[in-house]
Amino acid sequence: MIDLKKCKVRWDRDNYVPKKIYGFETASSKGTPRQIAEKFLKENAESLKITASLKDLKYERTSESLASATVLFQQYFEKTPIHGAWVAVHVDKKGKIFMVKNDTVPVKRLEIKIKRKMAVPMPLAKIDRIIKSRIKELGILNTEINKESMIYTQRGNFRQAWKVKFGTKQPAASWILFIDAASGNIFDERNVLRNADGKGQVYVPNPVVTLNNDKLFDQKDSNQDVFNKAYRAVILKSLETGGRLKGPFADTTNTPNCAKALNNEFMYTRYDDRFEEVMAYYHIDTVQRYIQSLGFTGSKGILNRPIKINVHGGRQDNSFYDPSPGKKDLTFGDGGVDDAEDADVIVHEYGHAIQDAIISGFGQSNEGRAMGEGFGDYMGASFFSQYKKGDRKLKVAEWDAKGYQGGPEECLRRLDSPKHYPEDMEGEEHADGEIWSACLYKVKKLLGRKKADIVILESHFYLSQYVDFKDGAEAIIMAEKNIYGGKKTKGLQNIFKDRGILQ
Repeated sequence: MIDLKKCKVRWDRDNYVPKKIYGFETASSKGTPRQIAEKFLKENAESLKITASLKDLKYERTSESLASATVLFQQYFEKTPIHGAWVAVHVDKKGKIFMVKNDTVPVKRLEIKIKRKMAVPMPLAKIDRIIKSRIKELGILNTEINKESMIYTQRGNFRQAWKVKFGTKQPAASWILFIDAASGNIFDERNVLRNADGKGQVYVPNPVVTLNNDKLFDQKDSNQDVFNKAYRAVILKSLETGGRLKGPFADTTNTPNCAKALNNEFMYTRYDDRFEEVMAYYHIDTVQRYIQSLGFTGSKGILNRPIKINVHGGRQDNSFYDPSPGKKDLTFGDGGVDDAEDADVIVHEYGHAIQDAIISGFGQSNEGRAMGEGFGDYMGASFFSQYKKGDRKLKVAEWDAKGYQGGPEECLRRLDSPKHYPEDMEGEEHADGEIWSACLYKVKKLLGRKKADIVILESHFYLSQYVDFKDGAEAIIMAEKNIYGGKKTKGLQNIFKDRGILQ
């Protein structure tokens, strides 16, 4: 039995449930992670305020990382899933449980409140008409419509609802709607598309860095002589037959009039629209192979599949990862400097896809979205740090920024922001993400690049959709402890304390 008085606990004040229990370790247990987790939940049902038989919990999946396994259970009420009501049990390689995240709702409260307020649901045909009407207002439907009946909880209140997911184009967006099942009222809606203000033989990572020249300008994709020394000949690994840029980790065939070369030679300059396809294929393939070299391969792989890419998704200066049902792909814009001409931007957007692959729907909270942007910036800057000199190691997307800012010493963002939490939070994810990327850069300085990348990736397995900065900080500390024995715990704590995230 776990003693909550001897653990660190964060409480759900609405339902008074121990939301996050950590700072403990159980004895080693034999069996699969699922068996160990289910036994633990049954033994500690009273403390966790769940049913001892686990009849209201349904096993969803087990996710493996380098140092642990996460066993996830969804809570149901009378065969209906409860939105956001999950239990995640974290088990290390020795069969020890070291953390439990508990977002369930006490069953007795559900029985009283839901049955008291049970309303006659609106006919499904009317719900479908409401959905179609809202889609017309939001854009042009671009994916299938995924609809799920559920119980929605908010601040201790409950209602029967439909959760509806779909993607649109013109404008591009990935929507989640919550519709009251009785009234048909849309009481919550979110655009969860991952956006960036970015732009784009290959550049490694871009001509500003390679030439160490801040006075380069786009000039409508023209082939200026100054760019000749910025190109780098590379090997495009594991291309499929057929002459397209399509392989095990990247697929650019979503691009209109996509490149085709039956001899597999894709030697283009920036004036040729196919150049950006080569950039996207090469850099995403290279990043994924690097992630696998860190140990995230096989059953522990992260996004170990070809991701579809459109490198010319429109004239807007905007790129994004689309998590919509049936999509989960990348689009890069051509406004200003073409986004896919800057590998910092390519890797940034791939960072969103990585987070979504580990935690489907990552970034539902404001701080979670900021963490997504900060992680993307860190990914781009860190991955190419070996090619950057001096102050450039702290800059993100210097070439992309030339398309609309101009002038010397310009970049989209930096990794050394002095912003402090929470007083410097603005409520805009790119701006607030500078707080998180600055922390990740400090983690890299403390641990070294390889260890930092391993720990930061591992930490994502300990997070959830509605994560905040404190969760992220604690997850990084836990990951370092689980993989490297906690030798840098104090140093990591100081990083987040100095920034105001931890006390």
